[in-house]
Amino acid sequence: MDYQEYMKDATQKAADEAFRYAKAVPDEKVAWKASDTSRSVLQLCQEMALCGKWAAEIIEDKPMPEWSEETQAKVQQEMDAFPDVDACKAECDRNLKALFALFSTLSDDDLKRTKWLPYDGGRDFTVAEMMDYPRWNFTYHLGQIAFVQTLYGDKDMH
Repeated sequence: MDYQEYMKDATQKAADEAFRYAKAVPDEKVAWKASDTSRSVLQLCQEMALCGKWAAEIIEDKPMPEWSEETQAKVQQEMDAFPDVDACKAECDRNLKALFALFSTLSDDDLKRTKWLPYDGGRDFTVAEMMDYPRWNFTYHLGQIAFVQTLYGDKDMH
């Protein structure tokens, strides 16, 4: 198995696990927030719905928009189009399908290309590192979802 195939498999497994936990959240708790500054499980799922799309745009070297209030509002509007966990999962799957098609076009030499990104203090990231971002993001949000579950008393592993 080459790196491209590995990343498809690992990313899909991470997405499936995060959404499995999210689907275990009762309907009355999906939009619940532990505090005014925290995010709900639905909000996390809405981000995960678009994660593959954003990753593809970065790998394809599309220009990144300035992170302004206007951009934030546009992104929020796009995320709000997914009203529940199932809609988020369906959109996530569509975006991952396109992302994985992109992964299949990348040669081993492509994996070494770099692009400066403002993350991690701002540095050059290889395409191989960019490919790993969605997997990392799904795993990160899985932890957040599991923590929210413990806050309302659900301590089961899903």
